[in-house]
Amino acid sequence: MEVFSYIDQPAQTPEIDELITEFGSQLQKLTREDKLGLRVLLSTYSYLLDTQEKWALLGAVLDETPVQPSKELDEAIAILEEVDPDAAEGLIEAFTAQLSQYHAHEEGH
Repeated sequence: MEVFSYIDQPAQTPEIDELITEFGSQLQKLTREDKLGLRVLLSTYSYLLDTQEKWALLGAVLDETPVQPSKELDEAIAILEEVDPDAAEGLIEAFTAQLSQYHAHEEGH
């Protein structure tokens, strides 16, 4: 199952293209912790965009969360700094599916 299959859709953004170039088609170069952190940031970013106009940049959200970014997560944040809200939601869904799959695999051993 292609976890990031939504990325192949025509509406793919330049930010997602760059993310794939940098971290692989399934973002496999990001650690589980980086993916969890990015999911927290994207979720908080989406929430704040809907409720408060001042939150226009993903990097600004970092101070509002407990996430301690690695070098790779910092790079992903920089790439996604002004990500489209719909693309952010798609990434959240993809990270959730991928992390659930990882968790199920770990429980199976």
